[in-house]
Amino acid sequence: NTYAIQNEPQFFCPALCSKTLARSFAALGVGAGLVVGGMPEAHAQLGNRFSPDIAEVKRAFVKGNFAEFTRLESQFKGDSLFRPYLEIWRFRLEQGPNSFGTEGPPWSANEVQSLLKRNANTWAAEELRRDWLGQLARYQNWATYKSERSQLRYRPDTTVECADTMLNAYEGQVVHTEVIELLSYQRRMPTACRAMVRFLLDKQAISEDELTLRALNLVAVDKTSNVQDFINDLSDTAWSKSISSKELKEAVSNPERFLQNSRKSSYSSLALAAALTRLATTDPTAAADWLSGSLNNKIPAHTKRWLWAHIGYRAALLWDTQAADYFKRSRDDVLSHELFEWRVRAALLAENWDDALTYLNTLPEPLASEDGWKYWKGRALAQKNELVEARLQWIQASSPFTFYGKLSLEELGLTVQAPNKAKPVTVTELADAKSNPNLQRALAFYDAGMQTDGFWEFNLQTAQMNDRELLAAANWAYNNQLYDRAISAADRTEKEHDLSLRYLTPFRDNMKTQTGMVGVEEAWVYGVIRQESRFVSIARSHVGANGLMQVMPATASYVAKKIGMKDFSLGQVNEIDTNITLGASYLKMMHEKFDGSLVMASAGYNAGPSRPVRWSGRLPSGKSIEGALFAELIPFDETRSYVQNVLSNTVAYSLLLNEHPISLKQRLGMIQGGQ
Repeated sequence: NTYAIQNEPQFFCPALCSKTLARSFAALGVGAGLVVGGMPEAHAQLGNRFSPDIAEVKRAFVKGNFAEFTRLESQFKGDSLFRPYLEIWRFRLEQGPNSFGTEGPPWSANEVQSLLKRNANTWAAEELRRDWLGQLARYQNWATYKSERSQLRYRPDTTVECADTMLNAYEGQVVHTEVIELLSYQRRMPTACRAMVRFLLDKQAISEDELTLRALNLVAVDKTSNVQDFINDLSDTAWSKSISSKELKEAVSNPERFLQNSRKSSYSSLALAAALTRLATTDPTAAADWLSGSLNNKIPAHTKRWLWAHIGYRAALLWDTQAADYFKRSRDDVLSHELFEWRVRAALLAENWDDALTYLNTLPEPLASEDGWKYWKGRALAQKNELVEARLQWIQASSPFTFYGKLSLEELGLTVQAPNKAKPVTVTELADAKSNPNLQRALAFYDAGMQTDGFWEFNLQTAQMNDRELLAAANWAYNNQLYDRAISAADRTEKEHDLSLRYLTPFRDNMKTQTGMVGVEEAWVYGVIRQESRFVSIARSHVGANGLMQVMPATASYVAKKIGMKDFSLGQVNEIDTNITLGASYLKMMHEKFDGSLVMASAGYNAGPSRPVRWSGRLPSGKSIEGALFAELIPFDETRSYVQNVLSNTVAYSLLLNEHPISLKQRLGMIQGGQ
């Protein structure tokens, strides 16, 4: 059972079937239709495909073990669901060091195109096409690039975005905005992006000032090795040759001492800027003092504008109202999307609605089209008594499914209601989903313990579906207990909706019993689970959180002791009832700690109870702000999104479960400062 729990995150107790059992029965020759421990029909039909093990083949591929890969591949039938992946993995291995299109000579166009055509509409082919597009851009084969780019079925990754930027620059388009965003990428750039930088330098479409911003963006997130890699990539340029690696390292490792020494030493402007960048992450006020004081004339204007934006951003993360003033010393031409957004938040924090509106009007796409910023633009316009324009923003943002969509409806004086339910999926529609080989392949990956491959294969297919196909795929995924994928498919519908699929309620008997015993709102607990695990009952996060409610081991032990759970052991944390009891009890503790604030309690559940206290404590004593603004100002991207989604989910579940409707704004409440 322990092995099964650790290796089968798509199955749920008590209907639990380990892949070991499935393989064993397949080896014994048990045919299709086998149901073990409540295993769904589609899973059972795939049972005879568990031998050989596709996961073992993937491991051989990743390790570059061609001999082992070949041995295992030969065991698969020609019509195997995994054949597209096997062919593409073999091709990559045969290319040797060039297996991901990053180095070496270009791939054969005929070979790649044949491979892509033969294995079209699979995630393996999608990934191969992305890598090839990066390669085509590096070799500036634009005719083939355009043809192949049109065949991409999923949203582009960073490699393709850089390749697109190269093409746009090649065709004479202005690419400054795209370049600034790509240069803010906080990891080592993919090969295609490094080629983009070189290409733009050759075309004089990127300046040394922008190279400096790239280095400082990496310094800001303490990626010193990536900074050095970036400098080394451009070792033949005057910009790179002017940089002292030793000096830069000293600036980053101890910025305070470096800046003090700058009074008597002559350092490069890049090193000084790097020291200020690091200092701002812990003490933005001190960084501002240095930049406006003795370093004012030692740093170029372009870099100085970025530094003011960076200091403003770091101050805003600390809810320092001076952040708005720091941002005013910057300009749009150095701002990444993240800095554009935090400039607006800094104005909202300072309650300067005029500045907020100015900044909202200058947001680049796609930010300007997001519901959240339309909502806040409406609020800013309403403050200026421009009510017609405000209502227009809220009408555009309104939706019964999203956090800001719901708030926009409420600003319009409307009650959030469940949309009309789509007509039930027909037998034919469901049969089409069930017989779809691409969905079957996604399921087979899940059954083989390869959740990532299954996740992307499923997402690729649903990204191309219409509403009826999506509803059928959601029903099919639900029937196979792939609850997270059922939600994902249902979330994509544009006109025909099924709230019960978007907001699934599995384990309802368990939920009603446990939440009733604990004394916490069932809709809220469901809202948390939908955000935490999407109902993958034995999910385990990278930090060790477990189960439906993603309870950390230390928290589980603490809560079990507090509520008097006898004979508790950590091995029980994935059991449905135990997990709900522990998670719901901890939610209740958070609820009581924060005087009934769902916003603070949800933030505490995700980020730890000390952080919401710290954030609210940065507000002046006696001052209060609305819950929506508090949520928007949360400095952690993950927690901000989490709180907004949990509260939005809670409203949806309260509608679905026929509980007394409470508006989202009422649930958000007011947050008191100085706590």
